[in-house]
Amino acid sequence: MKLFNKREDVKYYSVGVYDADFYPVAFATPERVIVVPYLGTKYVDVYIRDKDKGRAVYICSNSKHLKSGSTAQLVTSRICSKIK
Repeated sequence: MKLFNKREDVKYYSVGVYDADFYPVAFATPERVIVVPYLGTKYVDVYIRDKDKGRAVYICSNSKHLKSGSTAQLVTSRICSKIK
């Protein structure tokens, strides 16, 4: 999976794998939280078990924010791509 960060306010991401109804599918990655600097690109290996590869339909990236004492609203996004 290729992650490209276009948001200045975010540098942490996580990955998820889902079926057609957006139920989670078991998977593994080398890192649970992925650091991608602003305008940076990172390639992430996503491993899906043989018995689950027929169920997996979407791979999604979720932006993460550091918890702070600020009360400002933060926009979190989930971007999904369909597996071919």
